[in-house]
Amino acid sequence: MFSSLINQLSLTSSKTQPAPMEKFGKKFRAKYFTNLDPDVYPVNHGSYGLTPTPVHEKYLEFITKHASYPDKYLKEEQKQNYIHSLEALSKVLNCDYHNLAIVDNATTGINTVLRSFPLQKGDSIVIQSTVYGACGKTVRFLKDQYDVEFHVVELNYPIADKEVLSMFEKVFKEAKPKMCMFDTISSMPGVVFPHAQMIQLCKKYKILSLIDGAHGIGCIPQDLSALKPDFYVSNLHKWFFVPFGCAVLYVDPKYHKYIHTLPISHSYLPSTVDLSNEDEKNRLIDRFYFNGTKNFASIDVIPYAIEFRQQVCRGEKAIYDYCHNLAVQVGQLVGKKWNTTALDQKHATQISTMVTIPVPVDVPDFIENWSKYDNKIYAKCFAKKAYTPCIAHNGKLLARYSCQVYNELSDYDYASDVLIEALNEVAKEEELIK
Repeated sequence: MFSSLINQLSLTSSKTQPAPMEKFGKKFRAKYFTNLDPDVYPVNHGSYGLTPTPVHEKYLEFITKHASYPDKYLKEEQKQNYIHSLEALSKVLNCDYHNLAIVDNATTGINTVLRSFPLQKGDSIVIQSTVYGACGKTVRFLKDQYDVEFHVVELNYPIADKEVLSMFEKVFKEAKPKMCMFDTISSMPGVVFPHAQMIQLCKKYKILSLIDGAHGIGCIPQDLSALKPDFYVSNLHKWFFVPFGCAVLYVDPKYHKYIHTLPISHSYLPSTVDLSNEDEKNRLIDRFYFNGTKNFASIDVIPYAIEFRQQVCRGEKAIYDYCHNLAVQVGQLVGKKWNTTALDQKHATQISTMVTIPVPVDVPDFIENWSKYDNKIYAKCFAKKAYTPCIAHNGKLLARYSCQVYNELSDYDYASDVLIEALNEVAKEEELIK
């Protein structure tokens, strides 16, 4: 099954005894994340993710297996593997697997909903100003192409969840939108968004909820039977150890017939077609399991990523507790060094397994024109193998740190110093300081 790194864990044997609990941190990294350059300080897992070596080896094994007899795989095995992965995911997300589909990434999932749901001229969508750029551009596309309106709720952090909800409710009352798109965790700043309360607020005003959970599964607990969104998408490669690109899309059964694949392909079926109860139940599966030839290995390996998380990492709670507690400690450590305070450090309800910290900056142009300098600063961070993503927001420069099971506090101690050094070097080179 997996490599010997996991002591020959088996997906099929219920008699397999769990190995002794292994401590997370650098020793864990050295044993299970051997593909990572040993000199890198990986403090930005939240952007692209990383796959454990045993899962990566299984991924490569699937690629080779598919290549050995493509016809047989695609005609006899691919659909069943796809369903098997949906079944495994449904147990983690606590929902019926018939309501799930697998897409390439969260942006694709958001586009799948927005570009196939029958929105009409005069309908409107509410988003927040901290929306992920690609998703915001998709809403703009709907405006440009189909005259679907959108309303932006301006959020400037730090801000309390109660105030966020109040601002959205005000727009709901005034604009009477058809749909609201919001995050589980906003990308930049990297803060937990009050998504559970937002879903209930949408239900109150009969507004469709579309949740961008790019930072969702594997990052914070996600129970879809409790949340009950209309639409939800979450990357599997960011936090869930699946090779990229791979994401899961949830669609409430009421809306299965309206959601079509990107691209439209052989499985297209008009929304007006009535199906038998059994065929209707399987509509998403039949539509999404194959819409064109691609690399399916990342889908096939999903159960193995789940097995790694359960058997080696001891489950979702153990992973979350370690990473969340580390994020809080990072906020305290770096905040003290920088003489600043992480967003929501006091209550930590907006800190997930990521923490966002204001950076001490004496150069106004870095905040006013961050996009002019960011790549120059990042290049210096890359050279020292410690990249920290930043954003200019609400008059401050904010740094986002991601915490994973292979991290320790010393990673952030070093990376935070590298960022300050890079800022100072670029400021001198650009003659922004003397």
